[in-house]
Amino acid sequence: MKVLLVDDQERILAATKKLVNWNKLGVDEVFTADSAAAAKRILETRTVDIMLTDIEMPGEDGISLQKWQAEHYPQVYCIFLTSHADFSYAREAIHNGAFDYILQPASIPDIEEAMGRCIRNLEERDLLLKKSSLYDEQLPNALESYVISLFYQRHQFAQMEEFRAESGTQGEEWWFLPCLAEAEQITAESVRELLLIEFEKKDFFRENMIYIAVTLTEEHAAVLLCGTGNKELAAIRRELEAVRQHICEETGGLLTVFIGRFAGTDLPAAVGDVTDYQREMVFRKNEVHLVESRKTQELRVPDGAVWGKWLIRKDWALVKNQIVNLLHYAQKQQYLTVNYMQKVIHSFIEACSIGCYAQNKKLTELFTEEFTYEKMLHSCSSVEELCEGVDICLRQYKQLLADSDEEENTYSVRERIEDVIHYLDVNMDRMISRREAAKYVFLNEDYFSRVFRKETGMGYKEYLLKQKMDYAGKLLSETDMPVALIASKVGYENFTNFTQMFRKYTGTTPTEYRKNHVKGRRL
Repeated sequence: MKVLLVDDQERILAATKKLVNWNKLGVDEVFTADSAAAAKRILETRTVDIMLTDIEMPGEDGISLQKWQAEHYPQVYCIFLTSHADFSYAREAIHNGAFDYILQPASIPDIEEAMGRCIRNLEERDLLLKKSSLYDEQLPNALESYVISLFYQRHQFAQMEEFRAESGTQGEEWWFLPCLAEAEQITAESVRELLLIEFEKKDFFRENMIYIAVTLTEEHAAVLLCGTGNKELAAIRRELEAVRQHICEETGGLLTVFIGRFAGTDLPAAVGDVTDYQREMVFRKNEVHLVESRKTQELRVPDGAVWGKWLIRKDWALVKNQIVNLLHYAQKQQYLTVNYMQKVIHSFIEACSIGCYAQNKKLTELFTEEFTYEKMLHSCSSVEELCEGVDICLRQYKQLLADSDEEENTYSVRERIEDVIHYLDVNMDRMISRREAAKYVFLNEDYFSRVFRKETGMGYKEYLLKQKMDYAGKLLSETDMPVALIASKVGYENFTNFTQMFRKYTGTTPTEYRKNHVKGRRL
């Protein structure tokens, strides 16, 4: 195992190389580079398994270096070192495929723990790729080797024609359907064997298609269905659900099945879709899920700076409530992903960093040996796990401030109304009810109505209408955007309703308003 350390500070490079117990980790060689350029030269001339790099460096930074490495040497795992102010960089790093990142100042145990996880992951990958070599002694079945290689190489799978020739699936009439099975309380190898037994029992599978089942990890098995004729996804789902239920009854374990999309020559991409789906979505367990039912929506990204302001005011209940609301909304709409949960976590940690800085405390004081910074970062397996992590951090934050002045909520009415107005602005494309607005700032609905009128000079509905109609008028006068699209931009699903409200507000229809504005501008 070979590791490359990249940091522009020679002192940090030397200390990391000297103090980390590389022998215990199984690392036999450690390279060092004091710049991105030097790191590239090493990557081009030496074999490197893991790169540990700082983000902020003069000249080319660590993010840019990792992008280059991912393009030219994708087999290399990358771990970043980042400070508490680098959350945007850290998010980008993970998005670009980095394995992990460590908060600075990093202790030697922190580095060793992250490196250990990375090495175990790398060794597991290499072992399974080795198993997938064609006609490997442990996998004499060439088709199983192909399928394992397909699921691990994904878009880089270069043996498609060989696989089709070996499996007898040449010809445009053949379709392929990749599936993944995730097991709990039962090994994936047992699942694979039981799947093959159940498939053999069922005429639906035995007579209509070729099926290949393989073990990928201790928890995951893969199935590739190959067939001709009709693509009966509903029937396949029904049969797989029956198989899944029978296996669960026989073993007492849990089994979640992910069914991909039908594919032909684009099979590697279809495999990528189902593995991404399994890894990214936060699912209900012990069910069958279809990639084609996957929902996508651009959810509102939480603002860590706003949460930080609330923490400074000691209004931590407001922070917790908004986190819970964001997650439950995404979960209810079935849009909840690991990536979105990570955004919530990063925003929350950013808020904690702001709050700690304002109180002259260190962010690292929020974490303990039992609940580490890294554990908080990876609290993405469920909404409950993330909320529990938030509770722990908030309790610790309050404990840090216990010796300060008596806690009191200084979140004034004026500030609450300002926050509601900001909330309405960033959610222009939604109809925010008075109840939702009041709940957003923890006010009784009737009391909210009174103080909103006092602060703004108009009622809530009146303000909401003015806000939306003014913005619609701006879009009509300054853009060529279709009126129907403008209606949706200000939260109206019904075009006729929008036209009626706009005419009531301005005295003219949207089309007439646009014509009059253009005419006046030309004059």
